[in-house]
Parts: sequence; C-alpha cells; structure tokens
Amino acid sequence: MDFRRQVFTVDLLERYAAKGHGVITCMASGNDVIVLGTSTGWLIRHDFGGGDSYDIDLSTGRPGDQSIHRVFVDPGGSHCIATVVGTGVSDTYYMHAKWSKPRVLAKLKGLVVNTVAWNRQQITEENGQLHEIAVDEKDKREKYIKFLFELSELPEAFEGLQMETASLNNGTRYYVMAVTPTRLYSFTGIGLLETVFASYVERAVHFMELPGEIPNSELHFFIKQRRAVHFAWLSGAGIYHGGLNFGAQNR
Repeated sequence: MDFRRQVFTVDLLERYAAKGHGVITCMASGNDVIVLGTSTGWLIRHDFGGGDSYDIDLSTGRPGDQSIHRVFVDPGGSHCIATVVGTGVSDTYYMHAKWSKPRVLAKLKGLVVNTVAWNRQQITEENGQLHEIAVDEKDKREKYIKFLFELSELPEAFEGLQMETASLNNGTRYYVMAVTPTRLYSFTGIGLLETVFASYVERAVHFMELPGEIPNSELHFFIKQRRAVHFAWLSGAGIYHGGLNFGAQNR
C-alpha cells in the first residue's frame, strides 16, 4: 500500500459563502447545489452547476433573534426544507428551486425538524417521531401530514433518516433506516408507508446499539445508478458502514 497517495483534496468553492448574513449554522447539498443556513435566519443557495446563487431572509416578520436550525436538500437539488428556530417558536419552510418565495409548512409549526428522508415520490419528515408529509409543487402547500411511528422503549430524538424503495409485482417495498445518538433502526415492508410502520405495533423493531454517544449523529446512503448500495452511520463509537441489498426488482 502506498501511504503517500493522496486520498482527499480540499478546494475553495466560495470564499464568502454566507454573504455577510451571520455565521453558517447548517448546510446541505445535492446535484451541485449547496444550501446554507445562517445564525441570522438567512437561507443562501449556491448552484455551482448553473453558476448562480440567491439568498432569502426567513426571519422577516418574526420577533427576536432567529437562526436556521437545519436545512435539507433533495438529491436532485430542486427541493429544500429549512427549520427556523427563534425565541420560543419554530417554523419549517419548503422551497422549490423555481420559486421566488418559500412557503411555511403550517402543520409543522412548533416542531423542530432534525432530519428529512427524500423518497423521490414523497417527502418524509422526522422530529423525535416519524411523520410523512407530501408537498404539492404546483399549489405550493402541503397536501397532508401523517404520523408514522414513535419510539417507546428508549425515547430519543432521531438524528438521521434515509429511505429506499423498490417496485415489485405486488406493490412497493420500503426500506427505512433511522439513527438516534446511540442506535441504528431499520424498518421494512410492502404497501403504503403508513401500513409498513403500523405493522411495527405488533412486531419488534430491529436495531443495532453501539457504545458512546454523539450530539450530531448522521446517516447517509451512497447512491449508484439511482439505487442506494451502501450506508454509513456516524456514531459515538466511530463510523459504522455496510452494504445494502434490496433483492430482485420488477419495474
């Protein structure tokens, strides 16, 4: 093994990424698009593929200091969800790349969203509990929000969430992975997403527990040819990773 071989490189993309709107508090990326959240409630979107950028003030009309808690971008770089946390209140916004203004997701008011999984068909949001939400791009509003699941044995906030689907002859198979500061949970089933999670009322939830605890646990899927093939979990014990095999698929 050649230990002198360079594995990683660091290049400067944007020197003044926050554009003077405070300190960067969070970041998300997808398809050459990077979206930043700042400590003063600003959302900055950099499109390195298209070569443009713009910023939006999500603190307008809100009293007191406002900060972007988390920001999420879908793998295609078109859809964005951001949660703003202020003095005693939080709001979550949805923004499409073609829109000039974001839209508040009123049914999530007061919830602090920690992580989001993009289904490519629907958007699933999570904060301690698991919820499913669908956003209508044309009407610029949420069509519905459904409660899916809540941890009861060891209540901890979910910090990472990923999902993959497979089309079968008898329906859609869902595979969901979620992490807390100490555990990695997996859910799977065929049918509607809500029926998959409803089945866990009567059966045990599969999970893996590792020693240690980390304040910002993360879970990521590695996508190859539009299919998740590997996962990685940043845990208190280190990075736990492995392969994913969803079996045969019929499209």
